[in-house]
Amino acid sequence: MLESQPGFYTIGRMRHLVREHFGVGYGKRQMQRLARQLNMHCYKPQPRDYRQAADACHKLKERIRAVADVLGLKGRDLKRMCIGFADESSAQLHANSARLWSFERGLVKKVNTDRKKRNCFGFYALKGRSVLNFIGKGNQETMKRMLEAIRAANEEAETIVVVWDNHSAHLTETVEARALELGIVLVNLPAYSPDLNPIERIWKQVKKAISEEALVSTVDELEQIISTTFQACCSKLSFAKSWIENIYNQAFINYPIAISDKL
Repeated sequence: MLESQPGFYTIGRMRHLVREHFGVGYGKRQMQRLARQLNMHCYKPQPRDYRQAADACHKLKERIRAVADVLGLKGRDLKRMCIGFADESSAQLHANSARLWSFERGLVKKVNTDRKKRNCFGFYALKGRSVLNFIGKGNQETMKRMLEAIRAANEEAETIVVVWDNHSAHLTETVEARALELGIVLVNLPAYSPDLNPIERIWKQVKKAISEEALVSTVDELEQIISTTFQACCSKLSFAKSWIENIYNQAFINYPIAISDKL
C-alpha cells in the first residue's frame, strides 16, 4: 500500500494508515521497527526549489565540460588550475538552532537575541586555496574585491574557475570584465539551484556551530566561530563528493580529483 503511493511518510501517518486499514494500533517504536523491516529509509529530504529546471544538473555538467574544452584548446596548464565555489552568507545568532543532548530534561540554554549578524563571502576550493572574507553589502564593487582576494590567494594558478549563483551582483559587466582581467572563469549555476553549490553545505555547518556554542556576546566572537568552522570544513572534500564524481571528474577526465585523499 505504501509503495503504491511513493513519497514521504511520517511515523504518525503510517500508524494512522495501519489503524485505518487494518484496525491495529502500533506504538511509535513498533512502527519504526516495521518500517525498517520493509526496507524503508529514514533521512531528512534535501529541499529543492520547485522552480528549478528538471535538467539543471545536466546543464551544469555541460557548462563545466565546455570550460574544460575551452581551456584545453587554449593550451592552459590544467595542473595549475584552481576551481571552487563562491557564495555569500549572513550568519545570525537568533536564527540558528541545533538539537543538543542533556542528562536533564527541560534545561534552558541562554542565547544572545540582539540579532548580531555577519555578512560573509566564501570560496570553497576543490583545487587551490579557499577564501573567507567578512563583507558589507554584496554589491558589484564587493564582488570585484572578492575576485581579487581569490586571485591573491591563488597567485600560482594559471586559471581560476569560480562557480557561483545568479545573484545580480555576479552578473554585471564590470564584475565579468574584472574576472577576465584576473584570469578567472565565471560559471553561473542554473537558476534556482543552490543544491548544486557544495558551499551551501559548509554554510549549514557554520550555522550549526554557532547554535551549538555557549553565549556569543560580541561580533568578534561570532567572526571567530565562522572563520574556524569554515576553514575546518574547507580542509575536506566530502562536502563536494558527488559534485566531484558526477561533474568535475567527468569533465576533466585527464586531471581527476581523488576525493579519498582529502575526505
